[in-house]
Amino acid sequence: MKNLKCPECSSKYIIKKGMRKGNFGVAQLYRCKECGTTFADKTFKHRTYPARVVYSAINYYNLGHTLDETSKLLNQKFKVKTSKTTVHSWLKTFQDICPISSIRTNFSFYDEVLFTKKFEHENLDYEFMYHKYKLDVLVRKRFPGLATYITRFENGCPDEFFEIGERCSQPKFTTKIKSKRRVNLACKMAGFAVQSKRNNRERHDLVEKFMIINDRATIACEVPVWYWEKSIDSGITGHIDILQERNDHVYILDYKPGAIKDKKAPKQLYHYAVALSFRAKIPFEHIRCAWFDDKAYYEYSPSEADVRLIKK
Repeated sequence: MKNLKCPECSSKYIIKKGMRKGNFGVAQLYRCKECGTTFADKTFKHRTYPARVVYSAINYYNLGHTLDETSKLLNQKFKVKTSKTTVHSWLKTFQDICPISSIRTNFSFYDEVLFTKKFEHENLDYEFMYHKYKLDVLVRKRFPGLATYITRFENGCPDEFFEIGERCSQPKFTTKIKSKRRVNLACKMAGFAVQSKRNNRERHDLVEKFMIINDRATIACEVPVWYWEKSIDSGITGHIDILQERNDHVYILDYKPGAIKDKKAPKQLYHYAVALSFRAKIPFEHIRCAWFDDKAYYEYSPSEADVRLIKK
């Protein structure tokens, strides 16, 4: 679990055991299954500022702000006193989970880096975002259909499909896959981001925003997708949490707290892949699906999945 060890007996058999509110934010509590010791996540221990301030500082800077501008924005928003030296120390501490730093100097106008637009589907709000620089430079040549598909949402979304279709998690299909479990950068970024949450409802937004701003591969979030499934004579719709381009493949990621127990994610992701392949003209074999949280990442190839309709 995030490479944690018990501070008393050094055991790795750790489980989550609630949260603790303190002066500087909320800390995750853990309990050792070997000796029974309960201890807190120390990522932000002994820091003068709440986790949310550090989280925001990294986001501001990697959207193109200078160190001075970032410090001023923090002081204004959170009523704190930071300096550019403080911000620089945070960036250095967490540089291993911010690969965007290698290309950050290529985009200096922070207000042009992200495009955002809200869509309301099935009485729920979705904040669609895409990173302009990454889309133009890292995606457009390799997957031009994907770049065109993403930018089309600047002019809105065909909402009628989402009013009559079924959500990707609803259709009755069985999905047999071969997934690989591991811990990767997505897990580390999620683990950092969720420490800034004030409640569980914020987790998705915090993880998505942190990854699109600070991850080099993440190009868009909450991407609407839809297609017509002939076998059930119905439209199927959904929103992709996180869309990435890496290793000459398009990755569809779903942030799922409690990923190890999630049984619906593979099927849901498969429908996302079918819809995106059709809409963005991406060869199915060039798509990978994955769901993750701060502890584990599961990935599979939808082109190798065995998906069948459950007959009534």
